[in-house]
Amino acid sequence: MKNKKILVIGGTGALGQTLINRYKDDNKLFVFSRKEHTQEELKLIYPEVKFKIGNIKDKDSISRTILEFKPEIIVNAAALKTVWVCQDNPYESVLTNIIGHQNLMDCVSQLNHNIEALIFVSTDKACSPINVYGMSKAIAEQLYVDFSRKQDSTKCILVRYGNVLNSTGSIIPVFKRMIMSGQRYLPITDARMTRFLLTLQQATDVIDWAYNHSDSNGKIAIPKIKSLKLVDIAKEIGKACGVDDIEFKKIPIRDGEKLHEEMISKFERQRTVEYNNYFLIGHERITEHFKDDAYSSENSLAENTEKLELLKTINKFVRS
Repeated sequence: MKNKKILVIGGTGALGQTLINRYKDDNKLFVFSRKEHTQEELKLIYPEVKFKIGNIKDKDSISRTILEFKPEIIVNAAALKTVWVCQDNPYESVLTNIIGHQNLMDCVSQLNHNIEALIFVSTDKACSPINVYGMSKAIAEQLYVDFSRKQDSTKCILVRYGNVLNSTGSIIPVFKRMIMSGQRYLPITDARMTRFLLTLQQATDVIDWAYNHSDSNGKIAIPKIKSLKLVDIAKEIGKACGVDDIEFKKIPIRDGEKLHEEMISKFERQRTVEYNNYFLIGHERITEHFKDDAYSSENSLAENTEKLELLKTINKFVRS
């Protein structure tokens, strides 16, 4: 993206800040979020970026922001995204993760402001969802797909991916805090548990790829990435913190937690086209590309060199 006015909703989060870093030199950046203190901190780092306090649950604040900034591209990274928070607050999750997205689409339609692209950041938990977070994101995905069918003036882009390394609330900062506070055991629900992992840079790469792809409108873009077992991730975090004898305490699997995550379900696989480094889930069954298996963290485990590289990346993040 170059020479564009870009509005990042939820732009004070880890992904939002990475997007600012990526696009600030070649574009005009605007950030919309609820976090006044984070905005104050970021304003000192990025004086060229414009910031606006607002809430995606408030349609008027979205409208005012679009009218003031007149963006050409909107990236929506706003969400309640912690599984346990969403489980305990389902109504608030619906307001933010479903109604909030509909508010944005309504504003884009009603203001008729020549917005070139609307980009929605989803999650692997929207695939075959079993928790409130995943269910709300799955519904939001369908809202954007429906929006793409009803109008043709704005390109509607959806991206779905797994756990972003070092993002707020992710396993690296959580386990690092435990170890640095002197804890020598980490809670693990099941030694078989696996998760997809990618860096913030890879997360923004997916957005770039989908934005530039000629056939991505209304489709879900997914990166080809590998997964690791949580126990291997935890051991590497311990090593990076200078502790080689980390032990594990088994805890019950929590409400809404999966043993393995999926990026593409076996049913979506029938509508998926594969590219070099990405997949696109479309609307129609494509028999020549049909595979009868899910793209899951269980069957995408990194091995040998790929595993070593992922562990090195984790080590680097912990030490930074």
